[in-house]
Amino acid sequence: MRNNSGFTLIELLVVIAIIGLLSSIVFASLQNAREKGRVARAIGNAEALKKATELYHHQMGFYPPDVGRGWDPGFLKPLPWNPDTEATAIPSCGHCPSNWDQIVQQRWDGPYLTSWPQFTPWNGKYDYNYWGSGATRYGCPIPPGVYQGVQRDYVDENPINSVAEQFMIDQRIDFDGCLNGEAQLIMFRL
Repeated sequence: MRNNSGFTLIELLVVIAIIGLLSSIVFASLQNAREKGRVARAIGNAEALKKATELYHHQMGFYPPDVGRGWDPGFLKPLPWNPDTEATAIPSCGHCPSNWDQIVQQRWDGPYLTSWPQFTPWNGKYDYNYWGSGATRYGCPIPPGVYQGVQRDYVDENPINSVAEQFMIDQRIDFDGCLNGEAQLIMFRL
């Protein structure tokens, strides 16, 4: 007599395949949730930077100068500086008064932030941007405004995950509207 109480190889393979399929569905859902959480963190940082920008504009009468990625445009110290290197700079500022740096030295009543966000949720750098009319980024048009760029790091690594960036584009959070590994989060329209 034959004992039929065990599983056949085919039945085991079917069960393993079903478990694998369910695991991949759960993993994809978790990955999407993780990317949405990173997007929420980037938006939260942009909101804090927006408030700092409002305070700066209220005191100075103009927006801070556009600076490079990783640089604080003047929210923690009067003049733009890089928290990673401690370097300071007086960049040209096409939208500022000609003596903007002197105005800042006289009126600055900061800090307007408790700390500059060191890294984006994808380990890139934030970049304060002032985009006038006709601005483009990687060939993508950007409406005039003051933006918080969520960009790669200094050596162009650690871009935004394409899943997260597509979500930001679909939600009209990324104003350059292109899948290019970075996002331009608008703070103020010009």
